[in-house]
Amino acid sequence: MNNDVLLKVLMAIIVFGLVIVLSRYLPCSADSEEQRRRDLAAIARKLKLQFSPKSDFELAKKYSFLRWLRRGDINYVYNVFYGYHLGYPVTVFDYTFAAGKSDYYWSAFVLKMKTNFPDTIISHENMESRFAEELGKSHITFESAEFSHAFRVRSADKKFAFDVCHSRMIEYLLANQDLTIEIRGPAVAVLFEDWLRPEKVEGNLARLIEIRKLLPEYLFTNA
Repeated sequence: MNNDVLLKVLMAIIVFGLVIVLSRYLPCSADSEEQRRRDLAAIARKLKLQFSPKSDFELAKKYSFLRWLRRGDINYVYNVFYGYHLGYPVTVFDYTFAAGKSDYYWSAFVLKMKTNFPDTIISHENMESRFAEELGKSHITFESAEFSHAFRVRSADKKFAFDVCHSRMIEYLLANQDLTIEIRGPAVAVLFEDWLRPEKVEGNLARLIEIRKLLPEYLFTNA
């Protein structure tokens, strides 16, 4: 293979990679966004949840007690699902915030509880976990080297973090390494650095509820 052909192959690989990255992080086109909204509304009907596509600044403020959703100069939620799923009160939404000249697109699955749990974040070793370090919490090391390598756990209460990250929870998280979790006050939230994907909403709701079920019941007795 001569140098010209090799160069063309390398350029094709680079362009393909950029297309994949941009398709994930850039906002949808108007047409595809409208289709996504219709698909989300259909999922809401299937799950018997209320749905509103409108931008909502007040709801963003309501959930700003979650540190993960307290960022940027301007933030709001939209494509909001709310109601009861499998017996649990849930709220699901797209979340956008602006920081400097950049816009960021996340989605959140939140389950409300009658608790007042300490702030605990289970995330990954990346920019977002370094953000958590800026909050003044060093990560907690667990006996499972695999878990400590895959996740960074930070908590205002170290004992609570160990109570949450028991062996079954660790096993579940190792099998679901795309999850970012925050537990704080009356809520447990699962967060994704991506807008809501209609085909993933039901599955991610199921994972949120599984996380709730894995929280030891004695934590609720003492809450």
